[in-house]
Amino acid sequence: MIRINEIKLPLDHEEGALLDAITKKLGIPAEKVISFNVFRRGYDARKKTNIHLIYTLDIIVEGDETALLAKFANDPHVRQTPDMEYKFVAKAPENLTERPIV
Repeated sequence: MIRINEIKLPLDHEEGALLDAITKKLGIPAEKVISFNVFRRGYDARKKTNIHLIYTLDIIVEGDETALLAKFANDPHVRQTPDMEYKFVAKAPENLTERPIV
């Protein structure tokens, strides 16, 4: 998956505007975007008359994601989605004679 940060849209944008912004940013046709998920949505209300929504999106694209990520290697707003899977905390073996040093 690919994560795009700081997609800026007006407060009253249409439903399809997110897909349009993704295809414009990545430079790919809309058919190559399999799905996307809104990871975070924020508000830019620094100007009262010009309020914007700022999105962070996780995107699944058709084809080679590594080639697409290599194309945007210098862009800090396009990165690979970090691993969000839960990792269980390691436990000490029960046969320890002394307390572990942390």
